[in-house]
Amino acid sequence: KVATYEKDIAEGVCTVCGEQEFVVEQGVLTKYNGAGGDVVIPIRYADVYETAQLCLEKGIKPAAEIFHPGQFWVLNDLISKGLLEAPYLMQFVFGFQTSIQPTPWNCLAMLEEAPPDSLCFFPGIGPYELPMNTMGTILGGHVRIGLEDNVYYRKGELAESTAQLVARAVRIAKELNRPIATCAQAREMCGLKPVD
Repeated sequence: KVATYEKDIAEGVCTVCGEQEFVVEQGVLTKYNGAGGDVVIPIRYADVYETAQLCLEKGIKPAAEIFHPGQFWVLNDLISKGLLEAPYLMQFVFGFQTSIQPTPWNCLAMLEEAPPDSLCFFPGIGPYELPMNTMGTILGGHVRIGLEDNVYYRKGELAESTAQLVARAVRIAKELNRPIATCAQAREMCGLKPVD
């Protein structure tokens, strides 16, 4: 399972559903408490370093949510201190308040800043999910799709499920001649252990 918040990582209890018996394999470095619209990025250095250290100690593969190019300073510092191991999971978050603007030029700029050995994901928030994920697919990156980022399938039409959003991304990737990874391939690409 994926840990969404630092409490999941530290305590092994899912903050979202309350499930207690699960193994956390992948989490995010940003310390976000679900404060809705009352969030300003960047996050404090100490929070990111603390979460990175905790992930390293517990064998959890962290993903870095990058909201703007200035955060690459922190990321490169974490790598130089040995707190992150390749492959580096980069999630360039577009369209979130105080994050980088969702434009093709900014997709290219973020991709250029990514360290070598990075897997780059292009999530967009709300109406930017489809265009940013499509740009990421075109640029050789990966998608992050789900109702956490966007609840609409198209303007004025709620998505039926995350599966519906994923099916559209798969169709677009196939149209662009991008192969679709199996679960096992995706785990390997992300540096996660195979599932028995």
